[in-house]
Amino acid sequence: MPFGALPIHAQMAEHAGFEAFELSGGMSAWWAEGASDTGWLTLTEVVAHAKRVARSVDIPVFCDADTGYGAPINVQRTVQEFSDAGVAGIHIEDQREPKKSGGDTGIELVSDAEAIGRLNAAVAARDRLNADFVIVARTDGYGAAGGGLDEALRRGQLYRAETGVDVIFYEGLQSWEQAELALKETPGANYVIPSGNLLGQKTLPELTAMGQAIDIAPFVLPGINEVWRLLVDVKKAGDATPIARYLDRMDSVLRTEYDFGWGGKLGRPSTEYVRGTEEEYLPAEGRRDYVNNLNA
Repeated sequence: MPFGALPIHAQMAEHAGFEAFELSGGMSAWWAEGASDTGWLTLTEVVAHAKRVARSVDIPVFCDADTGYGAPINVQRTVQEFSDAGVAGIHIEDQREPKKSGGDTGIELVSDAEAIGRLNAAVAARDRLNADFVIVARTDGYGAAGGGLDEALRRGQLYRAETGVDVIFYEGLQSWEQAELALKETPGANYVIPSGNLLGQKTLPELTAMGQAIDIAPFVLPGINEVWRLLVDVKKAGDATPIARYLDRMDSVLRTEYDFGWGGKLGRPSTEYVRGTEEEYLPAEGRRDYVNNLNA
């Protein structure tokens, strides 16, 4: 499942043939709002962004919903807002508010009872509003203060036993041996997002055999690192010559599967659709001339 932050990322995933897209909470905060992944953004801000992403594609979009944004009544509104936005499912964390980004220090968990209450409130809203909406329970038990693999497993198994969530999500395990144990010891559909250095070490068939229900692919990382590299090169050069060299690289893949241009081909509505509506609904004298100009 490609993992990104913006409508164009979801459109790329769909265009490439993937069946679903995951909207990262942290990346969305950084990329779309210029904020840190610390619970700064409100429910309505996050849902508004998720709605833009979901309506930009026809494949399902799965979203990070942090802690559910409050008490059980707020969690139920969270489910309603994401469902109304066209999102296919969300994950809800067992962290204390305000949450921390996965892998950060300072993570604290709520009590078992509070976590279970959050999740069952979400499940009740799902059952009432949209039975197809997917509820994922994420535990940060591994990286939390006083946590570890045993605490993560205890929490995951507890949420499976005491709630009606669809999937259990283990955050931040440090080895595939730990991941395999968690997946094996937890009934139902589950997945692990391991530490970054483990990504790509297992094939999809191997992960499936382990019981991994979702495997994320954070393919947008070059959109930070390579863009930063180009910007630094422009600053060092004092002019746009590095961009000219990059454009030459783009030209070198014209008419291949890597030819993607500037991204405009994915926009909705497409320029072709706009032209078609003009031809269908405007009188001939009111249409633009798409032929007799230099850009044609």
